[in-house]
Amino acid sequence: MSTATIASTPVIEAQGLHVHAGEQVLLRDVSLTIAPGERVAIVGHNGAGKSTLLRTVSAFSCVHDGRLNVLGTDVTLLREPRDARSSGELRHLRSRVAQVLQGLHLIGRLSVLDNVLIGGAARTTSWLTWLRRWPAHEREQAQVALARVGMAWAAARRTDSLSGGERQKVAIARALHQDAPVLLADEPTASLDAEAADEVIALLTSVVAERQATLVCVVHDLDLVPRLAERVIVLRRGQVVADQRVHGEIAAELRGILK
Repeated sequence: MSTATIASTPVIEAQGLHVHAGEQVLLRDVSLTIAPGERVAIVGHNGAGKSTLLRTVSAFSCVHDGRLNVLGTDVTLLREPRDARSSGELRHLRSRVAQVLQGLHLIGRLSVLDNVLIGGAARTTSWLTWLRRWPAHEREQAQVALARVGMAWAAARRTDSLSGGERQKVAIARALHQDAPVLLADEPTASLDAEAADEVIALLTSVVAERQATLVCVVHDLDLVPRLAERVIVLRRGQVVADQRVHGEIAAELRGILK
């Protein structure tokens, strides 16, 4: 396969995607393609399916119909029950899709450094991760990730002792340490003050640029879309109703679409 072909291969490709929760349809006939290195914002009202789309990309929500391919893995095939092969494919996929989620999914009683090290758990023998006996090179890389987000000073601190903005930086450091080609962020500036939000946005955009990673980001504040993304997808009741490039007046245009 040529370099040009690799570069043009979509990172995420959905065709006629349907996701249900019981009788409720969360995503309906969603089709989209996201290329390597793109920065994509997902917007829509509460209940539109934004977070569901992120969970489906990372295979935490099951596909009920249609097709979804993420980083060359057919997520449609990773349904329950799973055999050893599909379970291994699932772990491999999740190791390549980093997440910065609402609630952060950090473990408050653990140190900041241990939380960052968890990002590289897929590279370490499982019994070592249970005992938190991380290899020296993993600890060194995790320290580098913390330094990159300006949190090296907090490595030994309990994570639940930090402010919201500081915890968000730790979550970004964990994603950095995971070294994944895709980063999913679910309202990364939610509940942060303006200064902390500015720092998180600057970190996210610079980190994905440095790593040439793909960013898919759920955004609630439409004014932040131009700062986080170059493309925006609008969901309404689980369906894609707009998919376009970001421009200077995009916030006002999105407000019109979402009326």
